[in-house]
Amino acid sequence: MVQEQIEKKFPSYFENFEIPEWAREQELEVYRACATQKADHESFLNSFEENGFMISAGGASDDPQEYSLSTYMKFKDVKRFMVMDSRFGVPFKIAKGITRPIHGICLETKEWKSKLGIKYRGSHVDWWLYKERSNVERFFQKIKNKLSTDCHTL
Repeated sequence: MVQEQIEKKFPSYFENFEIPEWAREQELEVYRACATQKADHESFLNSFEENGFMISAGGASDDPQEYSLSTYMKFKDVKRFMVMDSRFGVPFKIAKGITRPIHGICLETKEWKSKLGIKYRGSHVDWWLYKERSNVERFFQKIKNKLSTDCHTL
């Protein structure tokens, strides 16, 4: 993606880093941890927006993961993440959905890290959302395949 396309499609703070060249528009079935315990806009903010437009503690401003929406291809991995992160209270809420090309580009973390010579295990998917991503949460649903704005309770 050329710089001009990036400037048109992504939020202005995307100039802080370089999106991995292998990222692309694709549909992947993923799970998302719901911080608000609902499949709403607030549960679908990327890491930078979640942190109040700041880099996370110990993070680097040029790290692409600081600006992606974290999702997982395996249920067990999102569940493990939620147990480790104190922001997610019990009962945990998890949404399942598909990364849609109309909302952004994505890439399995292990794919881009391995191309950089970094070992990574897990099913994490980085999803870099376009600035015009309205209603991304609508494409996620309860794990029990019932359309809803609620998430699955564990």
